[in-house]
Amino acid sequence: MSDDKKKPEVKDDEVMITSSISDLEKMLEGVEQHADKRTNSKFERMFLPALAVFSAIIMGFFVVIYSITNDMARLANAMDPNMGGNMSSMVSSIEKLATNVNKMTTSVAQMQKSFSRVEENMDVIALKLNSLDVISADLTQVSQKMDSLEPMLINMEEMNKNMTTIQDSMQWMQRDMSMMRSSFSKPLRIFNKIPML
Repeated sequence: MSDDKKKPEVKDDEVMITSSISDLEKMLEGVEQHADKRTNSKFERMFLPALAVFSAIIMGFFVVIYSITNDMARLANAMDPNMGGNMSSMVSSIEKLATNVNKMTTSVAQMQKSFSRVEENMDVIALKLNSLDVISADLTQVSQKMDSLEPMLINMEEMNKNMTTIQDSMQWMQRDMSMMRSSFSKPLRIFNKIPML
C-alpha cells in the first residue's frame, strides 16, 4: 500500500518559494534588530543632550534665585531706619495731592462747560462763514460785471473825446457863420436900399 501511495512530488518552483520565504524571514529579523539598535542609539542621542540642557537650566535657575536672595538681603540691610517718618510725610503729601486733584477736577469741569460754550459759538461762526461764501460769490459776480463795465468806460471816454472835437468843430462853424453873415450883410444892405418897383 505504501507503494500505491505516491509521495507528492516537490517541484523546483516550490523549493525556491520556501527558500525565499525563509530568506525573507531572516532578513526581517536582521532589519528588526538593526531598527532596535537605531532606536536605542537615537534615544541615547536625544536623551543625553536633553538631560544636559535640562540640568544646565536648573543650575541657571539656582544661580538666579541665589543672586535674588542676596540682593533682597542687601536691600533689607540698606533700608532707612527712619522709614516710618518718611512714610507719614509721604501720606500727608498724598493727601495734599488728593485735594489738589479734586480742585483740578472742578476746574476741568468748568473748562468743559466753557468749551461747550465755545463750541456753540463756533457753530454760529460757521453759519456766518457760510453766509460769507454767498457774499464772496456775489462779489465775484460784481467783479465780473465791473470787468464788463471797463469797455463801456473806454467807449465813454472815446465819446467824450468825440464830443469835444464836435464842440470844437461847432465853434469853428459858428465863427464861419458869423463871418458869412458879416460878409453877406453888406451886399444885402445895398439890395435893401434899392427901391422896389
